[in-house]
Amino acid sequence: MKQKITIQFILFYFLSLSLIAQTTITWNGNINNDWATADNWSTGSVPSTIDNVDIPSGLTNYPTASGAVTVNTVAMASGTSLLAQNIFEGTITYNRNLATNNWYLISSPVVGEDGFNLLNTAGDITENASGQEAIGTYFEGTWTYDHANPFVSGIGYAVKKDASGNLPFTGTLKTEDVFAESQAGAGTFVLLGNPYPSYIAANTNADSNNNILTRNTDELAEATIWLWNASTESYDTKNNASNSFHIAPVQGFFVKKKNNNSPYYITESMQSHGTGATFQKNVRPEIKLSLTSEAISKKSEIYYISGTTKSFDNGYDSSIFGGVSHEFIVYTEVAENGTGRKLGIQSLPPSDYENMVIPVGVIAEANKEIIFSTETSNLPTGINVYLEDRIENTFTKLNDANSEYKIKTTEKLDGVGRFYLHTKSSSALSIDSVDLNSIRIYKTNANNLRISGLAQGSSSFKLFNLLGREVLSTSFSTNGNKDITLPNLASGVYIVQLEAESGKLNKKITLN
Repeated sequence: MKQKITIQFILFYFLSLSLIAQTTITWNGNINNDWATADNWSTGSVPSTIDNVDIPSGLTNYPTASGAVTVNTVAMASGTSLLAQNIFEGTITYNRNLATNNWYLISSPVVGEDGFNLLNTAGDITENASGQEAIGTYFEGTWTYDHANPFVSGIGYAVKKDASGNLPFTGTLKTEDVFAESQAGAGTFVLLGNPYPSYIAANTNADSNNNILTRNTDELAEATIWLWNASTESYDTKNNASNSFHIAPVQGFFVKKKNNNSPYYITESMQSHGTGATFQKNVRPEIKLSLTSEAISKKSEIYYISGTTKSFDNGYDSSIFGGVSHEFIVYTEVAENGTGRKLGIQSLPPSDYENMVIPVGVIAEANKEIIFSTETSNLPTGINVYLEDRIENTFTKLNDANSEYKIKTTEKLDGVGRFYLHTKSSSALSIDSVDLNSIRIYKTNANNLRISGLAQGSSSFKLFNLLGREVLSTSFSTNGNKDITLPNLASGVYIVQLEAESGKLNKKITLN
């Protein structure tokens, strides 16, 4: 009997020691980012192999572990970060707070988490149209909902909770470069995501060499990232003209598929504790054009940056997100040599303001009140911003405080040809003086030629080959755009002769 009591006492004693020794140590970052600095921890000592670690939000410094680390668990609050430059062992739970019950694009910041476990631990995940609780995956324009598969490092997903709250991801820390594979076709959109519990550099302003755009761009892929904005329920466009920005832990994002089968590179060297606090004050000229209807607001941005051109500059001009259809949007087309690309960001040279005319595209339903306005900064002295409406034959100055241009649509708007943005001095503007400068002629497909930017009235169109032989002639009336069906023509260079009520235009075009 005495021996049995002794054995129970010994077991109880060692169990008590184990429970006492296994403590929770909180990171405070009082000194710096170094994991191995004792004064960065609540207990004044660096966590041991059996300790639980807590990393709270709202701190200035977050931990970087340069040496090998082994702990029991790590609990990370939303918005925190952890960098490991060596072996890091221990179970990590990263909590990402979703502020609303809207859709979010997410990715797993740990290895080993799966959709089924996330649904069970998070709870209240919205059911899809089939009545199944599911995580959304994207492939070549199609969303598929499932929850049985593990999350793949570097791949993005969609999720929607019934109410705001945390998504807890549990697994181990990724300490290698990630090569995210995608079988999507070249030129399509691919949903990627941040695979680390740290921030990764997105553009050259965040890190000049190691960033998403530099490592994942070729001749086909736009140097652009599209981020879903849950609060506005629209896609924000980011490129190298944007301020320094980082992809947060658990953030999913779209890119355009490269012109080869190589994977997307998301590397350890892209990591930082950057939270966007590295914002640099802009001194460049900017115009942010907004379009509002029924409390919904969309925006297109124009930057004036040295070294850019009036044509398309990859990395500094970016299309609006093309992986979904748009019922209400505003965009621009390039000031010269346009091909119909719909831009959410356009970068132009900071000179020759008076002679640059920017086509503005609008998609809006009929019988809607739409309101144009602008935010401008650092424009040259004396340069104003005017919106031209070629249907109403009006110019409206939009850079004054509280200025706006308001109309009610009588028909569905879908494209450019009616609205144009001018940067001019206060001298008088006239329709006749700017009409021909902003006309665009380009192919929309193999059999169709589009003319946009025509003022209201009659026009004639002739097409000649380089031998001077007329191959097409037509006359028409228009209030902005005109599509012309092409005959079966050989590839090559042709001369367009366009005569409108405001004058004549001759232009070379290439038909492939």
